[in-house]
Amino acid sequence: MNLDEIRKIRNRAPFRPFNVHLTTGEVLPVDHPESMSLPQDEKELFVIWTKRDWNLIEAEQVARVSVQKRAAK
Repeated sequence: MNLDEIRKIRNRAPFRPFNVHLTTGEVLPVDHPESMSLPQDEKELFVIWTKRDWNLIEAEQVARVSVQKRAAK
């Protein structure tokens, strides 16, 4: 997946939380747009902050992105 596609999902208004699924099987939640750093001039690397850690991700590691289901009201 390329970073422009991921950037569009992160910048969508209104923001909807989503998950980044890696080729390793790991799933990283992005609960807020500020949880992800996608430098405008970067094409290969980005950062996702989880509750305690940060993860440096290469674009080629991303298998897919899925929007998190909304909680039932």
